[in-house]
Amino acid sequence: MKITYLAHASFLIETKSGVKILTDPYDDSVGYTVFELSPNVVLTSHKHFDHGYTGSLKGDYVLVDKEGEFEVKGVKIKGIKTFHDKENGQKRGENIVFVIEDEFCVAHLGDLGHELLEHQLEKMGKVDILLIPVGGVYTIDAKEAFNVAKAVNPRIIIPMHYKTEKLKFDLGKVEEFTKHFEDIEVLNTCEIEINNLPEKQKVMLLKYKG
Repeated sequence: MKITYLAHASFLIETKSGVKILTDPYDDSVGYTVFELSPNVVLTSHKHFDHGYTGSLKGDYVLVDKEGEFEVKGVKIKGIKTFHDKENGQKRGENIVFVIEDEFCVAHLGDLGHELLEHQLEKMGKVDILLIPVGGVYTIDAKEAFNVAKAVNPRIIIPMHYKTEKLKFDLGKVEEFTKHFEDIEVLNTCEIEINNLPEKQKVMLLKYKG
């Protein structure tokens, strides 16, 4: 499995069979490069400009933007309803957590705004790789993200949705999250290929591509 961190909450995940899954594409107002991609599947956690922009995408792709269980291009995908805030969506609406079940099980938490409830964790099942927002302001903050990561208990944790020099609005820094962990690998690349899982839990900090 290959994972490329485009920027913000957007990843391109390529399964072992070659299916290309794009998560939460953003528009050019966010500050990052907008890529012209031709994915097979697009997952959008909600409709905001920095998570649901599909205007630059090419080709014939399948869009999944709701809760439920789906099989697309031979890949099983679960959408689990959560909220963008701590008030059951009253401030910012709903958020979909996606679980991609392939060679490894990957969970993308979108703009999760609260710690996960027991029934949501049960629906997610066993997660190998967790893509988690950590910057606060519009999502869970660093400490809440640590609690969520502890509850999900994956082998690999990849932070997303935090302040960088290119982002045009304010979020917390990723270091506020990583300081809670012992095993952190800072990578000088936006792309990793995962063939095996580490024996112990590891945080992998990827460079953004855009």
